[in-house]
Amino acid sequence: MSSNRCQMLGTFTLCSVCLCWATALAAAVPTTPQTAFFRANTLYTQGQYAEAADAYEAVLQSGLASGNVYFNLGNAYFRAGQVGRAILNYERARHFFPSDPDLAANLGFARSLTGAEVCRPPLWQHFVFPFTHRVATDRLVWLTSAAYTLLFVVLAVSRLWPRRPQWLRYVGWGVATGLVVITLSLVQQLRTSEWQRHAVVLKQEDAPVRFEPAASGTVHFSVPQGTRVRVLDVREDWWQVARCDGRRGWVEKDALEEL
Repeated sequence: MSSNRCQMLGTFTLCSVCLCWATALAAAVPTTPQTAFFRANTLYTQGQYAEAADAYEAVLQSGLASGNVYFNLGNAYFRAGQVGRAILNYERARHFFPSDPDLAANLGFARSLTGAEVCRPPLWQHFVFPFTHRVATDRLVWLTSAAYTLLFVVLAVSRLWPRRPQWLRYVGWGVATGLVVITLSLVQQLRTSEWQRHAVVLKQEDAPVRFEPAASGTVHFSVPQGTRVRVLDVREDWWQVARCDGRRGWVEKDALEEL
């Protein structure tokens, strides 16, 4: 009997040592951004939305910023009841996926809950800049470079080909037209998005926008949660912002977060 007890005690001790060793080994393995992303997805599927949002934020802090991370983070915040932060991260995801239908649907639904204003460009801009805000900026840059290269090839062939067939001239004009359209769309996107500062209102109540950067300043208008505004100037704890219609004023910095 004593021998059996000793054997059981030895087995228990061995199992404990193995368990401690496995735990230490798991702790020693570094957590990569990819594994942290999968862990955040698991938390989301388990209904732990606030914890999932924290996990996605940790992924972003590690340097792994992508459209998928921002989109999932927006979903987590939305499920956690933080609609303003959901819209903020949906807007950030649009930088990577400007034409994604699921992202557009989620963003539109979140805006409808808060009454956030949407900046819609004039109809003529859809024809003059057809790719603006429909194609990611890095892809527009790639398309512009490709069009320039193709136009150079067509011009070189037309110079070296003695006969210069009529169809080659049509190809050249087509490529040149496409290059102009893509370049205009790229410049417009850089001018309205990349070269301007934007922020999203996170305050749950309508954020008052004042005539001057002071709490005692007269309220000019208010912007609801989730509204995207253009940042014009910064003065200590106040930001001067502009709405889609051009009306501008000063709002407290704590009510906003920059895109």
